[in-house]
Amino acid sequence: MENAILFNRQAVDLTPDDHADKAVWLNSLGNAFQSRFERLGNLRDIENAILFNQKAVDLTPDGHANKAAWLNNLGNAFQSRFEHLGELGDIESAILVKQQAVDLTPDGHTDKAVQLNNLGNAFLHRFESLGELGDIENAILFNQQAVVDLTPDGHTDKAAQLNNLGNAFQSRFECLGELRDIENAIFVKQQAVDLTPDGHVDKAAQLNNLGNAFSRRFECLGKLVDMENAIYFNQKAVDLTPDDHADKAVWLNSLGNAFQSCFERLGNLRDIENAILFNQQAVDLTPDGHANKAAWLNNLGNAFQSRFEHLGELGDIESAILVKQQAVDLTLDGHTDKAVQLNNLGNAFLHRFESLGELRDIENAILFNQQAVDLTSDAHAAKAAQLNNLGIAFQSRFEHFGELRDIDNAIFVNQHAVDLTPDGHVDKAAQLNNLGTAFQSRFRSLGELKDIDNAILVNQQAVDLTPDDHADKAAWLNSLGNAFQSRFERLHELEDMENAILVNQQAVDLTPDGHANKAAWLNSLGNVFQARFEYFGEFRDIENAIFVSQQALDLTPDGHSDNAVWLTNLGIALQSRFEHLCELGDIENAILVNQKAVDLTPDDHSDKAARLNNLGNAFFHRFECLGKLGDIENAIFCNQRAVDTTPDGHSDKAARLNNLGIVFSHRFDCLGEFQDIMEATIAYKKATENTSSHPFTRYDAACRWAILCSKHQSPSSALDAYTVVLEMIPQVIWLGQTVHHRYEELSKIGRTINAAAAMAISVGDLPRAVEWLEEGHSIIWKQILQLCTPLDELHQQHPDIANELSKVSLALDNAGTSQLHDIDWGIKHKSAEKDAQNHRRLADQYEELLQQVRELDGFGSFLRPKKFSKLAHAARNGPVVIINVHDSSCDALVVCPSTDIIHVPLPMFSYGEAAKMYSDLISSLRAAGVRDRETFESLIDYEVSNFIMKEILGKLWVFVAHPILSAVEGILYENTHDSLPHITWCATGASTFLPLHAAGIYGSDDPTKNMNVSDFAVSSYTTTLTAMLGSGSRPKQDLTKTPSVLIVSQPGTGYDILPSVAKEVEAIQHYTSPDHTCHLTHELATVGAVLGEMSKHEIIHLACHGFQDMKNPLSSAFALYDGRLDLNTLMRLSLEKAELAVLLACETATGDENLPEEAVHLAAGMLAVGYPSVIATMWAIMDNDAPLIADKVYANLLGPCDNSESQAAKLTPAYALHEAVKHLRKEVGEMNFVRWVPFVHFGV
Repeated sequence: MENAILFNRQAVDLTPDDHADKAVWLNSLGNAFQSRFERLGNLRDIENAILFNQKAVDLTPDGHANKAAWLNNLGNAFQSRFEHLGELGDIESAILVKQQAVDLTPDGHTDKAVQLNNLGNAFLHRFESLGELGDIENAILFNQQAVVDLTPDGHTDKAAQLNNLGNAFQSRFECLGELRDIENAIFVKQQAVDLTPDGHVDKAAQLNNLGNAFSRRFECLGKLVDMENAIYFNQKAVDLTPDDHADKAVWLNSLGNAFQSCFERLGNLRDIENAILFNQQAVDLTPDGHANKAAWLNNLGNAFQSRFEHLGELGDIESAILVKQQAVDLTLDGHTDKAVQLNNLGNAFLHRFESLGELRDIENAILFNQQAVDLTSDAHAAKAAQLNNLGIAFQSRFEHFGELRDIDNAIFVNQHAVDLTPDGHVDKAAQLNNLGTAFQSRFRSLGELKDIDNAILVNQQAVDLTPDDHADKAAWLNSLGNAFQSRFERLHELEDMENAILVNQQAVDLTPDGHANKAAWLNSLGNVFQARFEYFGEFRDIENAIFVSQQALDLTPDGHSDNAVWLTNLGIALQSRFEHLCELGDIENAILVNQKAVDLTPDDHSDKAARLNNLGNAFFHRFECLGKLGDIENAIFCNQRAVDTTPDGHSDKAARLNNLGIVFSHRFDCLGEFQDIMEATIAYKKATENTSSHPFTRYDAACRWAILCSKHQSPSSALDAYTVVLEMIPQVIWLGQTVHHRYEELSKIGRTINAAAAMAISVGDLPRAVEWLEEGHSIIWKQILQLCTPLDELHQQHPDIANELSKVSLALDNAGTSQLHDIDWGIKHKSAEKDAQNHRRLADQYEELLQQVRELDGFGSFLRPKKFSKLAHAARNGPVVIINVHDSSCDALVVCPSTDIIHVPLPMFSYGEAAKMYSDLISSLRAAGVRDRETFESLIDYEVSNFIMKEILGKLWVFVAHPILSAVEGILYENTHDSLPHITWCATGASTFLPLHAAGIYGSDDPTKNMNVSDFAVSSYTTTLTAMLGSGSRPKQDLTKTPSVLIVSQPGTGYDILPSVAKEVEAIQHYTSPDHTCHLTHELATVGAVLGEMSKHEIIHLACHGFQDMKNPLSSAFALYDGRLDLNTLMRLSLEKAELAVLLACETATGDENLPEEAVHLAAGMLAVGYPSVIATMWAIMDNDAPLIADKVYANLLGPCDNSESQAAKLTPAYALHEAVKHLRKEVGEMNFVRWVPFVHFGV
């Protein structure tokens, strides 16, 4: 090369400027300088190349045969300098002069293909700098013209042009991610290799480029055959090239990159050793100042970083940072690769930060990633990837230090990355996955449901965009599984748990043994098994959790940064098994591995608090087992540190405070030091105030706070705590969940309401006790009815917000009562997921609108729980007796029409007694064969049944009814005149299911001692005081008007035949006229027909089967001709004319023993949809009894249909039923309790 330049320069110097060949010699000299530049990278050479090539062009007139060639060579020189310095003006000049060369070359000229090929290459280089799609389209267009149209097979340039076309296809693939582009790249590069004979100077280059294309497809699809081909062709390129060849370093770099890709897929240590070896050789062969030196250093840094991620050896990440820093330093400001080098250096600092937790490393990571982003235009193909890396760095800093602005920034830049990545791009799934993990991270901190919903949405998109055989499919599945698990832990929707296990298992199954990520996926799967065990208690789940968590640990070398995570999760699983089996070895091992996890975690790491909390919990559980004081001391030490290092507002703060409160209260039980009670109280109270934490965690803390105050502190402090408990209930039983799920959550509320009321009663605050019992009764019914509440006053004063609230209420009502639980919630059913997320958004919107309304003048109490002053109106027609049953005391609170609340202590009654009575009642019914209708007439043992029932009713009289009637005797008869007074029972807890209306002494040897409630009063029941207020607010119907009756009868609907239905209907029709009666029976009694008629009639009488669904109370239903009319459907009705529903179907007022406060039965449903009075049954009835009851009820209610003069004799529904049951009792015998007791009246 030295000689070439020497002789070319002499030729130029010997030739005057006006000589015809001067331009030829100048062109040759320029080309020589360019060749030396490409070998040595000396900037002066490329300056000289441009200088002499430019002179050659300037000396050559337009139209000269060589003009195009000189222009082309000048363009190549500009392009070379651009590749070295990255100055945009150089590539612009290259394209300009190469375009002139093409324009000057006529079609058919032998050089046309060469000029087109070179112009295409220039466009390709500008594309790789600016990412403008038009440039890559032009590159492919011109390269394609050169290859396909102008260069015949066998031409010496064909292979080179095919190779360049392949490069263009590959670059477009990098931008758009279209698989067909990488397929085309491989296809044409393979042709280039096949056309190039062995020994040809370009053979190694073609092999190298083909290997790179295979490597890129491997990174996309993960097919091992592509990687094998990549290494094969890159290795051949290296083997064909002597060490002193200018391109040897290029081929070594490519081979090293291929081995690194293989390592990242399979985790084989030998591959990363080879990668480092070949990348190091590439660096060593490249002199300082060479244009490619920085790139080779960068790739060597990537290889060191990959080995660090696998082995955790600190020396590797130190080496990675060192060589990447060198790469940055060697790259001039303004060079097109500067952003790439900065981005990669930032990633290296991030990895060292995640290992060591040094603040300066994450600061550097963000600094360099931000610089990379700032240097790259939005139109550049690399911008999205750089934003993605910046987002990861922000997220990492957030997860370590907990600064909210970092996770907000992470989501912002990740979203920007997603938005910049076109659909169909191979990196789209990766960007979506990372955005999803950022949403997950913010959810774990703040607990905002919209974040976890968004996480699942975008993680699911990432999974759906990725084929099963893609290398990253397992990673995306793992992220999605983690998101499902996080949402399950918040909402406890079973479908989320099933989906979490499904996708986490798929992630593990798709990942071969030896893969670097296998341990992480196993760890995630273990977490899901652990969570399912906590929920269902299936022993195989905790066994699986421990097994896969141990596998994850075994696969991870000592010193690896993930070891603390795996140890933590293994410790949690071991502790769970200990709680299940009480094997001491499990809690010993749990403490051991939790201690290791804590020791491996630096003090300023964001997970330190969680690991201390877990260690504290383990010590506490061992204390509970062995009672050693040292364990409770250690538990307090660890839990206190966990609380102190958790920032206020963190979603886990309440749980850690709650745990701290628990250990303090247990130390008090052990040592009796009152200071521990004070510390526990403070911890519980603070937990309730951390609004970003899970509502049930805060509710649990409030309950513990209240119990502690009740036992050890003043009643006023206990009342304060119970006030918080009541405020928390709507957040636990949240409108944003389906009604079905809310009923499941209700079981967690337990007897807390009764405890709160008992405390209020004990200090004489009776109004507050009534208010709390009302708040805790029929919670879900009140939520449903609240959504249907007329907004007349709000409409008059603020129509816009009223309309918006009405719209949202209707949508929320539909969402809450939709049968989502019947949908196949497989992971592919996006509509169900979309509906659930929409439901939660509606709930948030509804709560925001309520808050806005309450800020308006005069609407401060809008839809808030009613104060006693309003509730007292429920007793306008007679006293309402509320019975509170709790372990601490049992009391009756009698709300009276004209006096203050009367408190009646019930010292002989207790929660245990009520529960035993209910259990005995069930035994009695089973003995009589009436608990299950199909056995009604086959297992009758009246002697046993009557004995049990007599005992129950006698105890109820002595323990409950008689003390209450005695206490209210003075006011009971105030306004009754000649008739019996009326009393309404509002029972709570286990007493809800007891027949208070029939309490009495029966069958005594001394008849004068026989007495029962019906001797003193007519009884009704109500689910809540609010239900009676709603009924009473409606204008009374005209008593002179004959009510219209809808009769629905179904003698048989695929269930047992009801032989007496015809008699029942006949009895009703005796008192109704055809003009005021609609009778739907057999095929006419369809669900649609009944719903259509209900709004037209004041009275509905249902003579058909009724069913109580204990697993899903809202599916309790009446059996009609074409299906079931269930509560879900009835709740959607609004009935203006409704007065009375008669439900002589079976079990229409049975309720669910697991939800005693909620009244989830058909009678409550009819009250809720607008019937102020309902006659129903507490258990299955004899078919023959229904016609008799119907006859007497309607006789007293309507009188004969041909006797309009008997209006005065007509009775209200409660009194009509009272008389009918009195008649039945005479017919079947007073001691035949099973026959006459079940008939009850609800409402007013």
